[in-house]
Amino acid sequence: EYNIRVNAVSGGPIETDALKAFPNYEEVKAEAIKRASIKRMGQPEDIAGICLFLCTQEASWITGQTIIVDGGSSFK
Repeated sequence: EYNIRVNAVSGGPIETDALKAFPNYEEVKAEAIKRASIKRMGQPEDIAGICLFLCTQEASWITGQTIIVDGGSSFK
């Protein structure tokens, strides 16, 4: 018996050096905050937290899912 699980994490705009390198970073940041239900930019820790959770026993029944971590911006 194998316990192979396959999940994906889809992140919204995350405040990283890569995003800050965009010439229109301030515009992208403002729009991301405006669209997010929780009114802030995503942080790397927001993505890392869900990835860590998926590696725990508590997530052992989760498989075949895409978990969207975007501060609620896709909910609108």
